[in-house]
Amino acid sequence: MKTDMKVKLKKRNDSVFARRFITCGVVISSIMVVVGIFVSVFFNAEAVAHRKFEMLAREYYEDYYYDKFMATIDESVFNEKMATFANSGLKPVPLRQILLYQNGKNSAYKKYFEREGFSCDKSATTAQFFPVEPYGKKDYTVEFSYSCIFE
Repeated sequence: MKTDMKVKLKKRNDSVFARRFITCGVVISSIMVVVGIFVSVFFNAEAVAHRKFEMLAREYYEDYYYDKFMATIDESVFNEKMATFANSGLKPVPLRQILLYQNGKNSAYKKYFEREGFSCDKSATTAQFFPVEPYGKKDYTVEFSYSCIFE
């Protein structure tokens, strides 16, 4: 018994298929690059530590240090005293102090500065505040000094 089967195969247009395949590959590769950059910028240990330290330092100055420091300055010499600090800056505040002030208010943030393969020296990592006229609570600039290593 002999059977003849004729199968018709559709001829595929290879050039159209190749263009679509390449286009899909380029789109997928581009998405992977963007996701990779996003992850490396926003989720690496160093970037997270920098963002957290900046947030904690600003909170420390605005909610604690400014009020405590201003209480020691007489109103008659306030602007003159602040003008000198505008140039030289206030004493640098170490990360350790920012984490532990007010009975360890920010101690839960230690995890961002002590991670596997990454750590910051809490005494050498500092924030220095420079008051800016009109010398209000939010009128300042801050310079950060980081002492962090990848292990």
